[in-house]
Amino acid sequence: MNTGRQVIKLTNRTRDLMDRPMDRTMDLMNRTRDLGDRTRDILSRARYKNEKLAYIYLTDRSRSLAQDLIKLSSDRNLDSELLYFKDFKKSIDRYFNDFDYLVFIMASGIAIRTIAPFIRDKFTDPAVIVMDELGINVISILGGHMAGANEMTAYIANKIGGNPVITTATDINDKGAFDLLVKKLGANVDNIRELSLKYNSSILKGQGPYIYIDPDLRDLVIGIDGWEKSIRGFKNIDDRVIDLNYEINNNSQDESKTNYGIIVISDKLDINKTEFAYLFDIQDSKCEIIRLVPRINVLGIGCRKNTASQVLDMAINTYLEGQNIDVKSIDMVGSIDLKRHERAILDFCDKESVKSEFFASDQLVDYEDLYERSDFVKKVTGVSSVAEPSCHILCEGNLIGKKYKKDGITLSLGRYKRWNR
Repeated sequence: MNTGRQVIKLTNRTRDLMDRPMDRTMDLMNRTRDLGDRTRDILSRARYKNEKLAYIYLTDRSRSLAQDLIKLSSDRNLDSELLYFKDFKKSIDRYFNDFDYLVFIMASGIAIRTIAPFIRDKFTDPAVIVMDELGINVISILGGHMAGANEMTAYIANKIGGNPVITTATDINDKGAFDLLVKKLGANVDNIRELSLKYNSSILKGQGPYIYIDPDLRDLVIGIDGWEKSIRGFKNIDDRVIDLNYEINNNSQDESKTNYGIIVISDKLDINKTEFAYLFDIQDSKCEIIRLVPRINVLGIGCRKNTASQVLDMAINTYLEGQNIDVKSIDMVGSIDLKRHERAILDFCDKESVKSEFFASDQLVDYEDLYERSDFVKKVTGVSSVAEPSCHILCEGNLIGKKYKKDGITLSLGRYKRWNR
């Protein structure tokens, strides 16, 4: 009998020992899943700031329509404000500078005459939309592409069953546009005004430019919401199929088919170090290369207090150069909230037009075990690692390249997993 009990006890103990690794594995999986959920939650607050929209009304009926629209737009990240027309007129300058969308619910003539003295540039002015108080017509007036007026016009009209009135040539011909492509990518490009005019015109003539996407970014870029619509009229390059030298040289005999453009979407600093460097070998008087650098990467930053701005700037550029990453591709930097007023970080963000997000130590602590720890950093900040956990949150754990650590500065580079500008 004793022997039997011993065998049963040994069997149960063996089962317990076998179950323990599985229990630990399940605990780890659950913790990883929880971290992923928390990362996405923090990221959504950090990266996707609400856009500001003002509804300007004149009558009780137009005010009621604006109130309905605010309720109907709860599915979109909008900070909406309701403004009586006379109150708007008192602070037009502020609204033109601070708001993304101005929606006038009144006669178009009133709206246009009011804002005319404040209109400056299609690349800096807010989107301006006009609609009647019955919601029959919703009209895109200013900033159709770059400010997003056309897209917002369609959105509002869809919400109330109205008629979207859009007059932009590429849109009504169901074509993409160069400036819309730049906006979609959040890209940096020189001479956007001239290039938009040139290539939007060529798209409408059926002679749209070629478009090539860096293989490292291809899956991410083609996953952009509305991507296919954005590139209608462009010619997609498949580097395994198309012989650009042949096509360009063959068509160059036709004087109507000159000034070919190849739009290269890449975050690389030195194209010659990439597999698509050959694209730049075909550049001649008939072919123009346009680089679009999408804001697709993030930086985690840790540094000593009162680090000199030029020292941090030099460290960042040295680090990115070593990774062959263009600084123009940085969309956001992250650090611990103790660095919220660190002049070097703020100066870098201002210089490169980069967003910033600062995390509390209890947000970073969940990720410190994943990366190299520092007792000194722990003593100062309450968490043993700053740069990599900050980067981890911003890019959902998609860190790329080795971290930089020198002279009291630590940098970590990451790339967004999902595109949702």
